[in-house]
Amino acid sequence: MPKPWTVLSRRTLISDPWLRLHAEQVRTGQGIELDPWYVVEAAHWVTVVPVLPDGRLVLVEQYRHGAERICRELPAGNIDAGEDPVAAALRELAEETGYQAIAAPVPLGTFWPEPARSRATATGFLVRCAATPQPQRLEHSEDIAVALISQEEAFGPTHGGIVHGAQLAFLLMARPLL
Repeated sequence: MPKPWTVLSRRTLISDPWLRLHAEQVRTGQGIELDPWYVVEAAHWVTVVPVLPDGRLVLVEQYRHGAERICRELPAGNIDAGEDPVAAALRELAEETGYQAIAAPVPLGTFWPEPARSRATATGFLVRCAATPQPQRLEHSEDIAVALISQEEAFGPTHGGIVHGAQLAFLLMARPLL
């Protein structure tokens, strides 16, 4: 069986509101020392698979600087300190799209999108929404358009244009529940 690693030392290279980056000296379970091994600590986050009464899905489109393009995604965002993931999911859904839940969110699970180097988890929910949205409540840095797509498009060859790997996993996890 594999064995856990031991952290021998840690240097924090970056610490700001967005993330912390650590360079660790570690000893693997096989006794091999690696220095540095980089670990990212970022906020845990939620994503929502929002479904309208007519079966369409609610997506968002926004510029993502890492990808250097406008991306189509599920509504998502960070879980605030001390915030319940369900509350964060409903908050992000309302802020980014204006849509409100009409039933309790259905949990899709929690996992680590990149467990080799990141400690952040992602938690997903299927949320049934009211047909008519309220106004968006975007944060000052957000520029988000809402897109409604059919389930056929969402589960077709291009998955509705969603390119975010963890969000695709949640979309596919939600499919049997739709």
